[in-house]
Amino acid sequence: MATVILRPSSSISGGNFKDESNTAGINVAKINDSDNSTYLYNSASNQNMTLALDDTSGLSGATFNSFIVSAIFQKHGGRGADASFDVDIGDSSDAAAFGHVNDFFVTTNSSATTINANSINFGGSVSASDVDDMRLSVTTTDGTQVRFFELFVTIDYTAAAAGYTHDVNGVAAASIGKVTSVATASIGKINSVD
Repeated sequence: MATVILRPSSSISGGNFKDESNTAGINVAKINDSDNSTYLYNSASNQNMTLALDDTSGLSGATFNSFIVSAIFQKHGGRGADASFDVDIGDSSDAAAFGHVNDFFVTTNSSATTINANSINFGGSVSASDVDDMRLSVTTTDGTQVRFFELFVTIDYTAAAAGYTHDVNGVAAASIGKVTSVATASIGKINSVD
């Protein structure tokens, strides 16, 4: 099992959000810096922000199995007894193509709380370009205000098979299954030649 963490890379759309210095707008650096003194919060109730995620970088051909949405957050201000929000995980064609987390993210804490949603299977064939198009749509709920310190997605994947990738005596590498009973995935070189 291998994993890669994808963090917000840019804002696609946003509601009435501010940062800790009351500057309006969605600055993704505030929720990517592993620092609980910087954050974004919804200054009005029931707001939505949609965030593009980082690219997978170098995972072409991998099999993408599942993902977990994680948040570090707390309630903000005097509005309500808790902080709650929903998350849709999708792509540019469908905001919830990969899943929806409904009211799982709830805390009554006035200090930073980390919650990892249940693992969601991708289901079907998902390519690196599909995962590179992932985005989070976060909607604060129940009239609450939320401070977001970190938002990220952990992707579980199986790397593409590697191994010997060169033609031998005119035979394509894809047609070579074994060389003297050694699977091609286990062959790095033949006679010291890459």
